Amino acid sequence: MTNALITARFDASFDDRLRDLCASTTRAGYGVTGRVMDPVRFREALGAVDVLITEFEVMDAEAFAAAPDLRVLTCCRNEPHASVNIAEATARGIPVLFTPGRNARAVAEFTLGLVLDLFRGIAESHHALKYTDRFVSHGTTGEGQLDSTAQWGLEPGDPFDVFQGPELAGRTLGLVGCGAIGAEIARLAKALGMDVIASDPYLSEERALAVGVKRVPLDEVASASDVVVIAAKVTPETRGMINGEFLGRMRRGSYLVNTARAAIVDYGALYHALETHHLRGAALDVHPVEPLPADSPFRGLDNVVLTPHLAGATLDVVRHHTRIALEDLERVHSGQTPRFCANPEVLNELTSAPFCGVA
Repeated sequence: MTNALITARFDASFDDRLRDLCASTTRAGYGVTGRVMDPVRFREALGAVDVLITEFEVMDAEAFAAAPDLRVLTCCRNEPHASVNIAEATARGIPVLFTPGRNARAVAEFTLGLVLDLFRGIAESHHALKYTDRFVSHGTTGEGQLDSTAQWGLEPGDPFDVFQGPELAGRTLGLVGCGAIGAEIARLAKALGMDVIASDPYLSEERALAVGVKRVPLDEVASASDVVVIAAKVTPETRGMINGEFLGRMRRGSYLVNTARAAIVDYGALYHALETHHLRGAALDVHPVEPLPADSPFRGLDNVVLTPHLAGATLDVVRHHTRIALEDLERVHSGQTPRFCANPEVLNELTSAPFCGVA
């Protein structure tokens, strides 16, 4: 009999498939309460667990030591090392499955929303209309007619003049990174009539053709794009790669969007590019310090859109990662190789002996 502990958010519509795999399941932790379990209670809950499906609870060396029966661990995240000590799992022969691409559509849609916002001034015009007196009527003339200087007309300074921006169709979106998220951004951008170029050393020509992007060097992404979108992972190679030199190569009046990770961008250099209006604007969903400090200099810029790390937050992400997780658990159960395993070197022994089944 297999005992499964689920501390991840998990879509109940998949419960029948889960019961086909595991005879006993217990739900606890973040997936139930919205709060990560206390580490002591988490270790206590692991005592007789064969299968663990986690998301934000941390599986460190102590947690692994408290789970002597654990045979399979699934982390419902794009990057399992954020929650799981992969080296410890490997040393114990425990495969770590994960769910890449679970929020690719979510991040892509949010990113395109930010691109639209930058081009058309949506957030800025909303704020100006709702929280300032820039575009309000100041009463009537002596004859009872609306003061013409306050009308939303076509004159300089009116909203129609202030917030005119370019259309997306025919503009070039440059991707820094073209994995699952970057590819989804490219598809959406192309649907809006944009040309898409991408710099990614792991992007093959065949994959580029399938996604519909043109592979170019990083320098060309900077010089040829109307808007640059960061969609890469943080690695030793990508850390700080969007620096002053890159930003200086970008077209004057272009835009930058970062919904990936702050560590990829030199935010000091970015601030300078925005303050001097070399860049017309930027949209930042990720920040070097989160939550964003009250004294962040970016709060004082009028050409930046700031959001609180929301790009991957949709109601549908849980369904996506539940499906991806179960599909790979079903593969392992039937002796097949899972699609997404962070330490595939430990799989041979596991797949030769299915890990669970209702007895």
